Amino acid sequence: MNISKLCNLVFFVFPLLARSQQIDSMMNVYAENFPQENVYVHFDKDIYNAGETVWYKAYLFAGGFPSEISKNFYAELSDANGNVLQRNVAPLFESTAAGSFTLPKNIQGKHVHFRAYTAWMENFDTAFIYEKDIRIANGTANPETASNKNEWQLHFFPEGGNIVAGIENNIAFKANDKFGYPFSINGAIKETSGKEVGKFSSEHDGMGSFLLNPTKADSLFAVWTDNNGRQQTTPLPKIMDKGAVLRVLPAKGKVLFSISRSSENDASDYQFIIIASMHQHLVYKAKVNLKENFMSGGAIPVAQLPSGILQITLFNSNEMPLAERIVFVNNHEYAFAADAVIAKKNVSKRGENIIEITMPDTLKSNLSLSVTDALADGISPGQDNIISRLLCTGDIKGYVHRPFYYFSNSSDSIAHFLDLVMLTHGWRRFKWQQLAMGKTPLIKHFDQDHLVLDVNVFGVNPSSISKNEFLNVILKKKDSSTQILQVPHLSGGRFALGGLVFYDTAKAYYSFNINRNLSNEAAVTFGNGLMRPNRTIKPLTIASDVWAATDSSLLNRNRFIVEETANKTFSNQNVKTLEAVTVKARAKSASQLLDEKYASGLFSGGDAYSFDFANDPFALSAFNIFTYLQGKVAGLQINTTGAVPSLQWRGSTPGLFLNEMQTDASALQNVAVSDIAYVKVFRPGEAAILGGSAGGAIAVYTKKGIEARRNDENFKGLDRAQIIGYTLTKEFYSPDYHNMDDQTESEDTRSTLFWKPYILTDKDNRRATIRFFNNDITKVMRLVIEGINEEGKLIRVEKIIQ
Repeated sequence: MNISKLCNLVFFVFPLLARSQQIDSMMNVYAENFPQENVYVHFDKDIYNAGETVWYKAYLFAGGFPSEISKNFYAELSDANGNVLQRNVAPLFESTAAGSFTLPKNIQGKHVHFRAYTAWMENFDTAFIYEKDIRIANGTANPETASNKNEWQLHFFPEGGNIVAGIENNIAFKANDKFGYPFSINGAIKETSGKEVGKFSSEHDGMGSFLLNPTKADSLFAVWTDNNGRQQTTPLPKIMDKGAVLRVLPAKGKVLFSISRSSENDASDYQFIIIASMHQHLVYKAKVNLKENFMSGGAIPVAQLPSGILQITLFNSNEMPLAERIVFVNNHEYAFAADAVIAKKNVSKRGENIIEITMPDTLKSNLSLSVTDALADGISPGQDNIISRLLCTGDIKGYVHRPFYYFSNSSDSIAHFLDLVMLTHGWRRFKWQQLAMGKTPLIKHFDQDHLVLDVNVFGVNPSSISKNEFLNVILKKKDSSTQILQVPHLSGGRFALGGLVFYDTAKAYYSFNINRNLSNEAAVTFGNGLMRPNRTIKPLTIASDVWAATDSSLLNRNRFIVEETANKTFSNQNVKTLEAVTVKARAKSASQLLDEKYASGLFSGGDAYSFDFANDPFALSAFNIFTYLQGKVAGLQINTTGAVPSLQWRGSTPGLFLNEMQTDASALQNVAVSDIAYVKVFRPGEAAILGGSAGGAIAVYTKKGIEARRNDENFKGLDRAQIIGYTLTKEFYSPDYHNMDDQTESEDTRSTLFWKPYILTDKDNRRATIRFFNNDITKVMRLVIEGINEEGKLIRVEKIIQ
């Protein structure tokens, strides 16, 4: 079923209130213009050793189907203190992306944190961004986070949200430790007088529910015993003296609901509206009048809906939400099957294994496959997978223990336990007050069409750039392929062209089509259109067999030493010659020469810090000008944790200039450090003559057009810029022991025996054959296949080979 069909499944019963049309129309606006994306990530295994590679494949959905919204996928790996260790950016192909992280050999802590998202997801509640703690088997304990003390917690969740006096209320509860793991519990509910009014006992994974009919707005509390044998007390939510209670019961093909009101309600509180929505689409709406009765109910037909979370909300006649409940609709239509046959099994040392995967139909499918040592991969029964994540846990808040257990069979008991999960977890995709006022989400992050050649021209009056101007660009990629592009002029000094895909870095050789001298008169900067990290990246010591940015810095440092040695010898010879001259002259310093070359007018001279980027071997390793300056200027405070850096010096914000034209931090952070020639930082007081604030000023100068050119035999006379592309992908190494000498090979102890992120099938190619070899020690293997087809159906296959 596609989203357009879902939109048509709206059931109206009873006459509707005209005022509620505002919410109806706004829900349509949200569904069409602000759909929510949901990510699931398939990892090769669940536990790693320091120094190993984490392999992953991401699946992106929106509205219950593969998402067509985003084109770029971001993944971050952070340590226990929240410092981002590594960051990958990959293009999305058929709503999927793949990548890997190499764990540092000296990593601190027993966990690393994986975070995955798109630019579009960053516009909404970040609680729904994919996050997962990855265990490190041999990681060293972090003394700042290590704690053996556990805490036991009990939480109460009245069905619908409130406890109302004089009405029978269903109260759900959840007992868990500080890590979110459940424990069994039983206890008693008491009034402040000490009178016991009820008992409760968990039914499954610390969850349960009980009925309560308080007769007055008294304070209630629970008395229970934790796993350490200590008696605890937990207050229940406040009891309201009037209001309405929403109760929901899932049934076959329908969801039953009841609405009860308090006898204390005013006459204006007798009319209600109930709305049900799925994936932000309105699927049911009814008006309920309780003027003559204290309770009424109905049934929401759900047999034609896709499986997923149904949100049911109760409003008063003024469109104010009173109660809300989520329920899982399981119509068992979400999965598709594949025939995975072990054609050849060999668990002996370096034995060959063959797996045949056959699709039952001609639909396009996109699968990922992992084969691991089942005794070492850390995968546990019931843990989150592609089915439980995309149908359930990706749409609710909070930790769910063993979520795939609720999809293991269709028994009534498991359906009841899943409803306990719905009762004890939050879901807030809508902010109803904003919808009632006609407000829409503020969109700050728009996803680009893959990589964007984003060019900005500074240092000239934008009006002097012809509207018909465009850039001729020859893009030379790392694989030596070239692409000829014409980048159109958008407005002002901005040129842009999207739809590009390349990895690592590319060189852009460019010239302006109309005003060919423009690059000599102005500063030209190139960007890639991707989101910048929103947390500071912490430097790492990376294994030597992996390329790192520090490798190029090391080469630059050696080149710098050689050049300095030559310059020193030449300078000494000049000194000896000058000894015979009567008039002696003082040689200008390198910073003075730079200042004369770049600075002019009020920017020249002065009491300022100077930085020569061309001769600083560490400059190119900086992420941008702000990360480079951090810690280099006394008193200047630079915070780069946000999307746009913030600066402060003596309580004021420094003025920012690019080629002596005033700019802002957002524009300046986009200037590639490879394009910067010279930087001056004026102290507070000195900057006042520039018209700046009391917080000093930072003046950045980019390399001039002729200076920026490189001697390239193929592109003589063209200016050049370097552009960062997608993260370079790493290929999984699978040894072929048929063609290798066992005697010369070192011991093979790989716990991931095979990883293939892309197995693509269609009507012409319905079968895939996978060959791999065992290591030296594994006797029990685990095969996991996950994936999607073009209709949004899901697959999860797990087999043990032994």
